[in-house]
Amino acid sequence: MNDKWTMGIADKLSHVQNGSEDLSIYRVPRKLRKVKEDAYNPRVVSIGPLHRDNPNLIAMKEHKWRYMLFILQQTNDFKNTIECLKKCTNAIYGLGTFPLNTKVCESYAEDLTEIKKQDLAEIMLVDGCFMLELFLRYDQYCSDIPLKHQSNDPIFGNAWMIPALKHDLALLENQIPFFILEILYNVIKPHIPHTVEYTPPNSVTSLALNFFQPMNRKATNEDTKTADCKHLLYLLHNFFLQTRSDHIVELGPAKASNQHARKEDTETANSNHLLQLLGKFFLPAKASKKKSKFKYCASDLYDAGVQFEKGLAEDHLLCIKFEDGEIKIPQVFIDDTTDSLFRNLIAFEQCHLKSSHHITSYVILMKSLIRSKEDIKLLKKKEIINENFAGGEYFVHFGSILDHVNPKDFLFGDLCDQVNDYSRSWFHWRKFKVFWMVRLQRYMRSLYNTYFSSPWSITAFFAAAVLFSLTVTQTYYAIHPR
Repeated sequence: MNDKWTMGIADKLSHVQNGSEDLSIYRVPRKLRKVKEDAYNPRVVSIGPLHRDNPNLIAMKEHKWRYMLFILQQTNDFKNTIECLKKCTNAIYGLGTFPLNTKVCESYAEDLTEIKKQDLAEIMLVDGCFMLELFLRYDQYCSDIPLKHQSNDPIFGNAWMIPALKHDLALLENQIPFFILEILYNVIKPHIPHTVEYTPPNSVTSLALNFFQPMNRKATNEDTKTADCKHLLYLLHNFFLQTRSDHIVELGPAKASNQHARKEDTETANSNHLLQLLGKFFLPAKASKKKSKFKYCASDLYDAGVQFEKGLAEDHLLCIKFEDGEIKIPQVFIDDTTDSLFRNLIAFEQCHLKSSHHITSYVILMKSLIRSKEDIKLLKKKEIINENFAGGEYFVHFGSILDHVNPKDFLFGDLCDQVNDYSRSWFHWRKFKVFWMVRLQRYMRSLYNTYFSSPWSITAFFAAAVLFSLTVTQTYYAIHPR
């Protein structure tokens, strides 16, 4: 009986597969999705297999096929079009073997075996061609190159479509593997005519970043890390990453190596179960001085003598510095897609084991700075926040991006400690000077609002001043007559 049971277990184990190293496209965890459902759902177009049956996105299917036809028809030569189509289908189909399907399936956390091989290959081909044609047309549009078939193009004929597509193509669940785009572009690019007015970019990376212009940053050179890029959201994540990581502070449970000295002393004799043992193991021996955020909000820090300055235009989003009492923060561009982009980048960091939590760290930092409308007003005045449409109410919900998020590490630990220490110290002449300058400006503004806010109040003030001067003069001569 035992041998039979053992063989049954062994048979089940034989069907267990190792996790794929290419895994990178996930369903958003339910705990994150329920905070703001529409931030993770496509609005107009389904990309990849996960939202293919959404009835609200059916209208876009015809346009995807039309864009596929456009990208294959780079010239009026029918023979060239057929040749381009054959090369694309051969790359995907592979004489009926579908060589890319296995690698495609390994990119998704969800089981795709229920989808027929030919259907999955068709999704990759059509969606890949649609995205490439969209990127190419947008690149030509930005270069003032007349677009073919523009009169009957609903995407570039409607002002709201491009922002909606930028939203949809940056969703974690709405991705196809990046290698599909690269394979198709390598096939199609030689067929694209090169003219004096326009030369297509060398890589999909340049096309994609030119389309997204993340946070309004247009310096999209070829240096962005793409060697191991898995999909478009992965590319955007790499674009925002800061190379320096020497000041990352661990926020999650300490690694075993860091706890080795303590675990020898952990009392285990009276531990009745694993949870009780872990509770004893993680009891802090000594309170840590490290902070995971600013102790004060932006307006309080400013009142305490800390200056805020907009970072350089070429600085990446995470290039935040503190020098000589001044915090330099690169400008963050707020529009209709910013909230969704942050949420999906953080969802990716939560799901992808190899990912650092850089974007999560940034949102933690901004949440600790922005706690009221006064903070928003200050950061807008310093041009750190650039809003395209959003009002102050948008940032009231900024902190909800972190709801149910479990940060693993914090990029700005040392910076927060430096700012917190500086704001509490009075041994800095620069801080003392800024402290009183802020108060002087506030008093002058109060004086202006009280006495000089309108022409009538200015007139009344000067009339009162003249009357007061005349009264003083009259009194003087009454006491000291000539």
